[in-house]
Amino acid sequence: MALTLSARVKKAKWLCTLLMVSACFVISAHAEGRLSQVVLPADRTHNAIIDGKKEKSKFQWAEISFDDIAPPQLSLQQCWNAMGMDNKGRVYIGFTSDREAGAEDFSIFRYDPRNGRRDFLGTLMDVARSAGNLSPGENIPKGHTRLILADGKMYMGSQGFHDFKYEIDDLPKYRGAHIFALNTIDDGWEDLSSRLPGGVVVENEGVVAMSALRKRNLLVGLTHPHSNIILFDYKAKKIEKVVPGIPWQLGNPLSREVIVAPSGHIYTYRGTELPSQREARHTVWVYDPQTDKMTNTHFEMTGGFWIGQTSTRDGRTIYVSTTNGRLYAFDTANEIFEDLGDLLPERDIESGRTIEFMYGVTLSPDERKLFYVPALIDNPEGSGELYSYDIASGKVSFLHQLPEGTYTTADLRDDKRIYMAHFGTKEDVWKGRARLMVISVPEMKNAHAN
Repeated sequence: MALTLSARVKKAKWLCTLLMVSACFVISAHAEGRLSQVVLPADRTHNAIIDGKKEKSKFQWAEISFDDIAPPQLSLQQCWNAMGMDNKGRVYIGFTSDREAGAEDFSIFRYDPRNGRRDFLGTLMDVARSAGNLSPGENIPKGHTRLILADGKMYMGSQGFHDFKYEIDDLPKYRGAHIFALNTIDDGWEDLSSRLPGGVVVENEGVVAMSALRKRNLLVGLTHPHSNIILFDYKAKKIEKVVPGIPWQLGNPLSREVIVAPSGHIYTYRGTELPSQREARHTVWVYDPQTDKMTNTHFEMTGGFWIGQTSTRDGRTIYVSTTNGRLYAFDTANEIFEDLGDLLPERDIESGRTIEFMYGVTLSPDERKLFYVPALIDNPEGSGELYSYDIASGKVSFLHQLPEGTYTTADLRDDKRIYMAHFGTKEDVWKGRARLMVISVPEMKNAHAN
């Protein structure tokens, strides 16, 4: 790719600092109780263009590394949307990790933006082993789900494999998925599947997406590759029901998201992934827990499978993106989807530029815009390009060139910042150099005006 960066993020050292953002956005590193601060170089800020005018505020960003506090036997590689935030605003993030012994594990960390503290919280293999629920030779390379906060605990599902996009003949080789819970007060772990028959929440498959139906105390998991819906009672710690999903067929992989409406209706979707298949159309399905029926809505979508959703604070609208760069809005009151189009500026679309792969969108703190960073763009090639989508006008704007690689989201924001995962490099966008990306969003004039 022709893209270049003006500077590279330096590796953090033990008991030293991570990269920081200067002025109003300072990030500090923590190790063994010590805090320190370093100003991020000025060339890592960018003048934002908002509503066609240059604002005094600047977009500022920093990458938070956890390499120096990870155990030496772990090498952090990827994060596929596995992030969450607790009620103190602390950010949790998990990485697919290579172990020195050859296994693949999943490591979880926490970052506190109030003081810069970082904590290593453990790995899923070690948690399962401590619960006596790790089979010989079992790997847990993926926590692919968002980390769901409920009753003071962060919940997540696992996969014992990376992916099944094509044939599924090898599926019986894998044991199945776990559900884990982390207590945010004392950092105690539970492997909730250890109490279940066979020690897994679903045999052979993984749990690729997770949401919550809180009024019924249920985690809503989506199995991969069969797209079944798991309803898990997190208070009773048992499976309430497994609902047969959209039937599997070759070349029609399931989405990496499940959408839960306030009514309790659960929406799922199968799409495609290859950019050459972006025009293929498939329909959304809905499960009604009241009637126990799975129904085809006949609403068609395109642009690949779902990957990344972000919800307004009042819960009225959920925005969901597809892997080839299409955006949809879901009106949760009327339960209607709206196609908002492709996520590139009009002039780029007219010139034939396309998003090859992207992995999520995130609402800005004031909920006026969506932010996202495609992993790969074609014609011309690009990676690490930060864009905004203005909700009122539908206008897409390029904002800033970030480091190349893959960016994934999990609907994480506070009153000043948005959070994404970033991994990969210009040479290989798909693995290595795994980080938490923190972007400080400038305040916008009249942000809350009617």
